[in-house]
Amino acid sequence: MALNKKQRRERIKFKIRKTISGTAATPRLSVFRSNSGIFAQLIDDKTGKTLLSAGSDDKAIKGVKATKLEQALAVGKLIATKATGSGISSVVFDRNGYLYHGRIKSLAEGGRHFSFAAIVVVGDEKGVVGYGLGKANEVTDAITKGIDDAKKNLVKVAVLKGTVPHSENGKFGGSRVFLKPAAHGTGVIAGGAMRAVLESVGITDVLAKSKGSSNPHNVVKATIDALAKMRDPLAISRQRGITLDKVFNG
Repeated sequence: MALNKKQRRERIKFKIRKTISGTAATPRLSVFRSNSGIFAQLIDDKTGKTLLSAGSDDKAIKGVKATKLEQALAVGKLIATKATGSGISSVVFDRNGYLYHGRIKSLAEGGRHFSFAAIVVVGDEKGVVGYGLGKANEVTDAITKGIDDAKKNLVKVAVLKGTVPHSENGKFGGSRVFLKPAAHGTGVIAGGAMRAVLESVGITDVLAKSKGSSNPHNVVKATIDALAKMRDPLAISRQRGITLDKVFNG
């Protein structure tokens, strides 16, 4: 008995899903199309979670007059941009039982147009630090743009004998960080993104912890938020007209 169109698609879909599976590092790019639109999801099959999604109903696409093929290409580019922004550089393509032509092919080709986003931290290791975001089709170009942007966003940070002058919290987006002074010789007790910021400032001893989102972009911005709130004890003593001893000991 010949299979109808829906049965044939389900059969192909079943075979594909037996051979491919997505992870957090390399998620599965699953496609769904309807008569009026097309949609894509990045899925981590190990946890059963959808990491990112894009579709023809997104604001950036919906308001633009385009053919269905152009719309599918735009969805592919959009999901690729979101993926690179979240640190995902590769995916496994799941055509979801559809034949590889028309809108499915256009979306896949759009997904290959990856651009790279680089968040760059610069500092003089003497209390000045900044961050910048660069986007380009090549990694080196993205880094160069990030450095130029970072130089425009420098902030002066209070550093006391190689550590932070007091405990402080910082936040950005879904990321939360906590910085605490540490004795000489402790070292920089912090994760990758936080460590890069703290060492660029010139901090050699600190206890740091991050909570919530581990997105490097958010962690960097939350760390700088905490550093920007640091107050220089000498400036406080002059402002209040009290001794340094009273600033520290009350």
